[in-house]
Amino acid sequence: MSEPKRSYKQLETLLTIVLILTTVDFIIFLLFAGAGVIWVKVITAIFAIGIPVLCLAFLILIGEWLRQRSLWLTTGFGSILVCTIVSLICNFPSPLP
Repeated sequence: MSEPKRSYKQLETLLTIVLILTTVDFIIFLLFAGAGVIWVKVITAIFAIGIPVLCLAFLILIGEWLRQRSLWLTTGFGSILVCTIVSLICNFPSPLP
């Protein structure tokens, strides 16, 4: 395999792992938001917003964010970011009174 293809493959593997971990963090955010544990909700929300923003900025910086081969990474990080922000604005899920 040539060097550019190997380099992209390593980048894709790393960002895929980060995307999976961010998705797990978002699920933990939803679970604890629904349970009413505010301090865990805040910490996981910070990570669920911060990590996708950093990864999207990185993809923009290296010029991969609109390429066909990296579009799924851009969509994945953008989706987690938007879902977290909408969840915080709508206060969903919230514990039952």
